[in-house]
Amino acid sequence: MSFHREKLKGAILFIASHSSVRELGLTKLYKLLYFADVAHLREHGETITGSEYIKYEHGPVPSRGEKCLRQLKRDRALETEKIQFGGYEMIEIRPLRSAEESHLNPDEIETLQSICRALGGETAKALSDLSHREPAWLVAERLEKLSPELMLYGAEEDPDGL
Repeated sequence: MSFHREKLKGAILFIASHSSVRELGLTKLYKLLYFADVAHLREHGETITGSEYIKYEHGPVPSRGEKCLRQLKRDRALETEKIQFGGYEMIEIRPLRSAEESHLNPDEIETLQSICRALGGETAKALSDLSHREPAWLVAERLEKLSPELMLYGAEEDPDGL
């Protein structure tokens, strides 16, 4: 799996500007990216972004996600702001321009569309809880990379847990 910086940035902007995605904070963004990458991996044999994911308390986080967010902010493609939301502090993400789809192929766009429509209305907590059922997240130690091999398998394929 090789990392594709422009595809990760494009996927971030795609998710942030999708009409089905509401109340987008950092945790929710990272979970939507994870679910898009694993859905694409399971369907097409490779992820969209080539990102490695790290196990954090609230679920998988793309290893270069923060760096790409900083680049997008510097390029004035999006902005972030700490706000209070539902009793929690949230880093809200707002797009300032549409996704750079030229770096995403039609299959990748279709996967992102599908994930945004299916999960974009969920809360960050619901997506976090869903990610905690993923075998790759369950097996990894805290701050360890998730196994790309285990990312191929979803929770529905291991209903009794590992």
